[in-house]
Amino acid sequence: MKSNIFKYSFILILLYSCESVSNDYYSFPESSWNSQKHIKFDINTEDSTQVRTSNISIRHNTSYRYPNIIFFLHHSFKKRLISTDTIELSLAEEYGRWTGAGKSNIKEFTTTISTPKTYQNGLHSFSLELAMRDPKNKSIELKKLDGITDILFYLTTENE
Repeated sequence: MKSNIFKYSFILILLYSCESVSNDYYSFPESSWNSQKHIKFDINTEDSTQVRTSNISIRHNTSYRYPNIIFFLHHSFKKRLISTDTIELSLAEEYGRWTGAGKSNIKEFTTTISTPKTYQNGLHSFSLELAMRDPKNKSIELKKLDGITDILFYLTTENE
């Protein structure tokens, strides 16, 4: 219990000591992410000397069927692909308890997904592509993922 209080206090302090760039959630129609839909976030950076961290926040309902979510993160700058990373996030503990915050049937999971780095000045595009597979047959890609309500990708900068 004490470790949870410490962990949440640390996260709150970290979040409030950072400056956030981009805060618009993408809301999924009918709480379902179609695998053909890539979710795009455009973020303009104006100071290339600032060290920034990539973060993600996912809202899902408690009828979400999986303990995790897997997606590709594509980063483009000046219409050129810079990188593609595979991201896997654990949304539930081993025995099914949701790790996100929330008291109702909506849980919100927020985490850092990259090491701190600098970005060139200008418009950066970050695209999220669903990469989930059927747990019973890993060769079958899921066509849609029910239970995901909203998603947010953003950069944070530590205040000096």
